[in-house]
Amino acid sequence: MIDLKTTPEIIQKTAEHLASMSPDVLEIFIDDATLEVENLDVSEDNKQRLIRYYATHLATIKAQTVKRKKLDVMETEYNVSNTAVGLESTPYGQEYSRLLKKLTKRNSINLTVI
Repeated sequence: MIDLKTTPEIIQKTAEHLASMSPDVLEIFIDDATLEVENLDVSEDNKQRLIRYYATHLATIKAQTVKRKKLDVMETEYNVSNTAVGLESTPYGQEYSRLLKKLTKRNSINLTVI
């Protein structure tokens, strides 16, 4: 089995826009994501996938992409989606949400007692 433990380097390779983010900061997001998924009833490999996407989502929110800078009066505008919120606001959050639904889906039987 391949060691798929999520590291800052893996996050940086997953999302190039995070390449300049400090590994220490990325480790905080990895720790937060780990706490979020550690008790899920899924395999360790799938936990690492969930951790990777959720940590990347959190880091992406932190690293808001600059859309425009105006130096004369020191104005900075960020690319922020007005329509998407929460996990839907980044492609990494969307993938985390998709995987979470897929991996935690339970087969259930509905019984009616007469």
